[in-house]
Amino acid sequence: MAEEEEATAEPDAAEGKGASKGKSKILIIIIVLLVALGAGGGAVVYFVVLPKMAGGEKTGDAEKQSAKKEVEADVASLGATAELPSFIVNLGGGSGRYLKVTVVLKLSAEDVATEIKNREPQIKDAVITVLSSKTPEEILSVQGKYELKGEIMKRINVFLATGVVKELFFVEFVVQ
Repeated sequence: MAEEEEATAEPDAAEGKGASKGKSKILIIIIVLLVALGAGGGAVVYFVVLPKMAGGEKTGDAEKQSAKKEVEADVASLGATAELPSFIVNLGGGSGRYLKVTVVLKLSAEDVATEIKNREPQIKDAVITVLSSKTPEEILSVQGKYELKGEIMKRINVFLATGVVKELFFVEFVVQ
C-alpha cells in the first residue's frame, strides 16, 4: 500500500513540475509583452505627445514659414506696397509687456514707396509713438487691432504728399 501511495504521489509531483514550467512560460510571455507595450508607449510619448507639448517647434517653424510665404505672396499681388522694419516697443500702462510688430503698407501709387523711404525716420517715430502709447488690453482684441491700424495709417498719411496709405497689414504681431 505504501508503494501505491508513492506511485500515486510521483505522478502528482510530475504534474506540479509541468505546471510550474507552463506558468513560467506564461510569465515570460507576459513580461515580454509588457516590455514591448512599454516601449511602444514610450515611443508614442516621445515622438507624438512631447513635440505637441513643446509647441511643435519643428512643425511650427515650418508652418510659420509657410504662413509667412503665403502672406508675402498675397502682399505681392496687392500692387504698390512698402514694408516697414519690425518694431519692438514697451507697451504703455506700466504692464512691463512688449510688442513686436511688422507692418506692410498698401500704397495708392508706386512713387509713394520712394516718399516713405525718404521719410522713414519720421514714419518710424510716429509708429513707435502710437504703439508705445497702447496698453495690452487695447491691442489684444480684434477691434483694438483695427483701431490701431487706423491710427497708424492716419499718422503716416500726414507725412505723405504724393499719395496715401490705403491699407495697413500686420504681418507679425507678438505681445509678450
